[in-house]
Amino acid sequence: PSGAPVKLFVMGENRWRDEEAWPLERTAFTPFYLHGDGRLAPQRPDADEGSLSYRYDPQDPVPTLGGNIMRAELRGTFDQRALDERSDILRFETDAFTAPQEITGPVRAILYASTDGVDTDFMAKLSVIKADNRVMNLVDGVLRGRFREGYEREVLMAPGEVYRLELDLWATSYRLAPGERLRLDITSSNFPRLARNLNTGEPLGEGVSFRVANQSVYLDRRRASHVMLPLIPTDP
Repeated sequence: PSGAPVKLFVMGENRWRDEEAWPLERTAFTPFYLHGDGRLAPQRPDADEGSLSYRYDPQDPVPTLGGNIMRAELRGTFDQRALDERSDILRFETDAFTAPQEITGPVRAILYASTDGVDTDFMAKLSVIKADNRVMNLVDGVLRGRFREGYEREVLMAPGEVYRLELDLWATSYRLAPGERLRLDITSSNFPRLARNLNTGEPLGEGVSFRVANQSVYLDRRRASHVMLPLIPTDP
């Protein structure tokens, strides 16, 4: 077909743009690290920042609030503050951006995490904190522990062992305005968009029991959990 091979819509700036490659050739993939005090920053954490933990109960999953789901009343962009009272979500925020910053391309979260069972889910959601403090979801992704080595075979987890887990959050294009911030939420459920992991390791679709999972995400220098952001240079 005629025209550029890539056509994308940049949210925030709200315009269509033609590009010649995907990901964009000028992309600067930049890690933003999770810190124990709730910061999300390009600085690598100190050696002693340790870990943060939460409990995931499949009988009380985090409800779906926006994103890619067929149910019209749940899909799209929603203010995530409705979930802020839940204790089973870890939240990390950047400082306010002082200049416009475009994020265009695939987004990945790399978590160093453990659970006390043989299978569980880890999920990450990237949102924009607007100037009026609304927290609007951009992209999210999930990894089921038993598929951490690929979907060709299932490998159950060892309780307490720390794994490097790579979550595909798919792709986005958004131009942050000065004063806006980014937030990354880490949890283990997003129901009904995604089936609950019952944390037992039973065959998929056949589980009849459930257990509460105790999850830990590691934040020290050696096991530096982070989100990889596709930053695009912007005109001054």
